[in-house]
Amino acid sequence: MNKVFLIGRLTKDPEIRVTATGKKVASFSIAVNEGKDADGQEMTQFFNCIAWEKLAEVLENYIPKGTKVAIIGSLKNRSWDKPDGTKGYATEILVRELEILSNKSETDHLKSQNSEGEVDQKSDQGVKKNKTGAVEEDDLPEIDVDQLNVQMPF
Repeated sequence: MNKVFLIGRLTKDPEIRVTATGKKVASFSIAVNEGKDADGQEMTQFFNCIAWEKLAEVLENYIPKGTKVAIIGSLKNRSWDKPDGTKGYATEILVRELEILSNKSETDHLKSQNSEGEVDQKSDQGVKKNKTGAVEEDDLPEIDVDQLNVQMPF
């Protein structure tokens, strides 16, 4: 079985493209907090994700960076030839289901904040962004999965 279930926050606005055949695809990444290590340091993992067609439209229209989401999908490996002649490899999550966990007012606030360019201040969601707009790894909010009321699909 190849199934992935993650809860995290988008690290930047989704990148939307349209294929030559007219299909919409969204590329985005999420940051997933894994708690603290033995030294008390936050452990965060970053995952690249791909969503097609209807999900890509939802991401484009309703999900800005910083939004907390739950995704269900599968791992996909791909390879390509780099300009220097070597092979490039990537593992991504092909998203099949997505649920927005941030409430509407939080998402609206993130949209307005992102469009105004306020990226160097801490938002009320606890996500600190640097001047380039990227989420800083060491300041992501801790997500206690045990406190979430999420029904596992399997």
